Amino acid sequence: LYETRLCSKKEDMYILPNSTISAMNHRYIVQFDSAELPRIDTDVLVIGDGNAGLNAAIEANQHGDVLLITKRAIKENNFPCAQDGTIAIMSEDGTMASHVEKTLRMGKGLCNETAVEVMVAKGVQQVPELIQDGTSRDNEETILLSHFKKQENVRVIEQAFAIDFMTQGDRCYGVVALINGTLHCIFAKATILASGGLGHIYQCTSNPVTATGDGFAAAWRAGCVMMDMEFIQFHPTILFLMEASHCLISEEVREEGGLLVNSRGERFMAKYHEQEDLAPCDVVGRAILSEMELTGSPCVYLDITHLSSDFIRSCFSDIYQFCHQLGIDITTDVIPVRSGADFMIGGVSTDLDAKTTLRGLYACGEVACTGVHGASLLANNPLLECIVFGSHAGRAAAEYVRTVQSDDYGNLRISSDDDFSSAQTASPNIEVEAAQEFLQEMMWQHAGLVRHREDLEAIFDELKALNQNRYWRSIEAFEFQNMCDVAALVTEAAILRTESRGAHYRADFPEQDDVKWRKHIVLQRGAAARIVA
Repeated sequence: LYETRLCSKKEDMYILPNSTISAMNHRYIVQFDSAELPRIDTDVLVIGDGNAGLNAAIEANQHGDVLLITKRAIKENNFPCAQDGTIAIMSEDGTMASHVEKTLRMGKGLCNETAVEVMVAKGVQQVPELIQDGTSRDNEETILLSHFKKQENVRVIEQAFAIDFMTQGDRCYGVVALINGTLHCIFAKATILASGGLGHIYQCTSNPVTATGDGFAAAWRAGCVMMDMEFIQFHPTILFLMEASHCLISEEVREEGGLLVNSRGERFMAKYHEQEDLAPCDVVGRAILSEMELTGSPCVYLDITHLSSDFIRSCFSDIYQFCHQLGIDITTDVIPVRSGADFMIGGVSTDLDAKTTLRGLYACGEVACTGVHGASLLANNPLLECIVFGSHAGRAAAEYVRTVQSDDYGNLRISSDDDFSSAQTASPNIEVEAAQEFLQEMMWQHAGLVRHREDLEAIFDELKALNQNRYWRSIEAFEFQNMCDVAALVTEAAILRTESRGAHYRADFPEQDDVKWRKHIVLQRGAAARIVA
């Protein structure tokens, strides 16, 4: 059994039954020997092409050779997001202080205040630089991609799946990756992980299909400290249409007068919170889930038809146009919505320079836990975090490269030393797909918006059964293994936090406990969980 000690007192010790963390205590999920595989070398390796990854690559490129790899075709968006509004650029001291205060309040006592202050102060400087060409603020990502494409010394390899970090001792030397169906070893003096989220461990999510938690899982297997893995932000209103299953309907719609109604056309938020439709996101999400269960409907509806048509087209132009393309006129039709996993608050623990606990490995963006979000995030802060700490990661990685001697890794040989003798050959993808769907439904039902100890404990037995047969030959199988690893981390942390705080809600512990739990849960492969202030 895997023993998790909360403190030295016997009564505060908790033992996870048949822990999947213990059962899945593997170092690598692919068998390799770097001496026998194609080799690629670079100064700085960036994994991921989101805002954080692009910003990190741009910054690192000012100081050395950079290679960026991405799991998909670069900036390939399967579904656009139906959101209006963007980042608020703070320009006055009062506004900056207010933004810091709002962030700390949303974080429910778990924010790293220094990190928040750095993010806000640096964001004030960096965001205007991204839009200095006069382009609308709503296109920061487009502008960042444009800047990235102007970089002359950045190489890009698309459709490259990073499987595991190559390590010796406490140092990272790059990754073993699947490129064009062939394993490659990418050796890097410094590696920046910016792989995005893990929303697809859940049945309902705003994330693209590529968000299977690969970076989280690889970092955990490599020995990185993981923090706050129980905190996953669920967005209350995701457009419920098969053709647009990943699209968010901005909270601004409710703020400007949008009303939530169930399938019977009844307003229901007054039953759940005194602020009704303006209740906090976590409350709204649970209320929607409850109404869906009560009415037997797969969704609820957001109604803004009582607002003027001109106001709707002007204030929610992006949402109006997007929904109109899908056959919904939001000036006359209600919008079908439901809740879904949106943003992973926890992740790979980093300092203010994006350093992880593994030398030579940096992390930024959603995969990282900088401490700026605490237990619940303030809208638009994820973008600020990507921009600011993406730059920090690029700069710190470049500085680290200058301290590395080429012969430290030029002739280095790294191989997996796990026993793969019992690993089975690849099964048909349909079996992996079915296993993924089962995992997603299980996590949605038992480790989603509402959690309970008995349900969470049951997940471990299921994950252990799913991992009895390992698949090692396809991207889908690697993704599934990563989903299992990440699901176990989320579940373990959710069991340990016996309170409700921010994005983490325990039905059996519905109150926030500041005496015991104004602290963080830290998980690391091969070690007992720790509770830190």
